[in-house]
Amino acid sequence: FFLWFLYSMLGLLVPFILAFLAAYIFNPIVLWLKKRRLSRWASSLLVVLLMAGVVVAAIIFVLPVIVRQFEEIIAGVRDIADEVLFQLRSGWLFTALAKFGIDVDEAQRFITEHLAPRLETLLRTLFEGLFGFVTSVSSLVLHFINAVIIPFLVFYLLKDFPEITDRMRTMVPDSFRARYDRLSMLTDSVLGKYFRGAILVAIIQGCISGLVLWSLGVRYALILGIMTSVLNFIPYVGLIACMVVSSIVALFSGDPVLGKVIGVVVLYLSQKLLEATVLGPKIIGTQVGLHPVLLILCLLVFGHFLGFVGLLIAVPATALIIALVRESTRKPRSDSSILV
Repeated sequence: FFLWFLYSMLGLLVPFILAFLAAYIFNPIVLWLKKRRLSRWASSLLVVLLMAGVVVAAIIFVLPVIVRQFEEIIAGVRDIADEVLFQLRSGWLFTALAKFGIDVDEAQRFITEHLAPRLETLLRTLFEGLFGFVTSVSSLVLHFINAVIIPFLVFYLLKDFPEITDRMRTMVPDSFRARYDRLSMLTDSVLGKYFRGAILVAIIQGCISGLVLWSLGVRYALILGIMTSVLNFIPYVGLIACMVVSSIVALFSGDPVLGKVIGVVVLYLSQKLLEATVLGPKIIGTQVGLHPVLLILCLLVFGHFLGFVGLLIAVPATALIIALVRESTRKPRSDSSILV
């Protein structure tokens, strides 16, 4: 009954879940402001006003550009396919085919009659799949902004966050309270650092990619940068998808085509190296380090059941499950130290 009730009420609980997640992420900022002798309610109000200002500014100034570029990309899929086919029809491809004894005329006919329509369909599906979240996210944000419920929820949750966590702790029986404290601290050490660090890393990566793509002369640099930020939460898959899409867009962004494509590939490989060596260890840390095989498995499983949202939460959810399993199987200790 409890599971059925939660499933039935999920649509109504979404604002509360998002508000609690925002309050959990921004609670350290409120604590930092409180140490500067600013009251908790004033700190919470300031954080909520800054969040609302950023969202409103993004809707007014950034969202129209994103929607326009998204529509231009979908409308220009045929041009993208034609440009890719033009590159395939260039001399280097047929010279290579001729070396293997392949009929060049037959290859040209195949590209024109069979590959062209299939490539257009493939590209349209690819772009609509990768950028489809734009319209859904924008409508979701507008819906919540018009309802004006999340800012109030975030404010009250931030203001009373210590009281809420203390009340949740008092609901736990005394015999399990010490274990609850260990598990809650373990959960906070895993999820807290991941969410805050991953968001910061995603913003940095998105800004870098957008600026570099713009400097390279690649079209739709803004939406490609935002796509990089969102897909940065998906290890490996996000990097490959962003690199492929940006390389395709670079093909029809004007001369020098080869230089822009090489620049895009170097950009995303450099970003991955930067994240692996600097941003990840320094900002996110090693609490969520997963074996590559396990990482790919969890991405497939969460993506299968939850779709795009599952891909976003696969890494922290799997890391948390592993941490809780290790905590539950470790031998009890006499001291109060916590295994992280």
